[in-house]
Amino acid sequence: MFYEKGRLVGCASCGQRHPEVTEMSRFYGYRMAFRTTFRTLKDLKGYKGVTFLRTFSPGHYENGAWNDGGNCARTRPLGKEEVKLEGYHMDFYNAQVEEFRAASWRRQNKLKLLDTTGASLMRPDGHPNIYGRSPNRNATFNDCVHWCVPGPIDTWNEFLFHLMKPLESRKLSFWDQLRRSSP
Repeated sequence: MFYEKGRLVGCASCGQRHPEVTEMSRFYGYRMAFRTTFRTLKDLKGYKGVTFLRTFSPGHYENGAWNDGGNCARTRPLGKEEVKLEGYHMDFYNAQVEEFRAASWRRQNKLKLLDTTGASLMRPDGHPNIYGRSPNRNATFNDCVHWCVPGPIDTWNEFLFHLMKPLESRKLSFWDQLRRSSP
């Protein structure tokens, strides 16, 4: 059930139980959370920082859902031609990016997009799968959501570092930057 200012505006997946309530996308609440956050940052008095929005990180379940036998047993990154952002992954991504685009002009470069979705989609090998829990623990799911294997998160950090660097230093070549930072 979705409420705005105390008033019921709709629901997701409840049309049969409440036919008088407007059926809305399950991504409505997700989208509104970003809209509210961006609006709050825009209106925050004295805010001088920069906010980074990291985009949606897709799971990589195959052969079922997380609680229905799905796994994430890949041991190598996928090539660009092997991946496609679609279905609810695309819906999550679009909700974030559309709300970011609607808000970013207001912050005069105080809101930046850290778009990790495509790179993350290519890294099904970055999840713990069955190795994220004790072998003695009886569990009915594999963990393909948490990123704790080295690689993908390191890449996100590199993207963040690049976005944090002043624009002037981006014009320097890699070797010039390395020389400048060396003692």
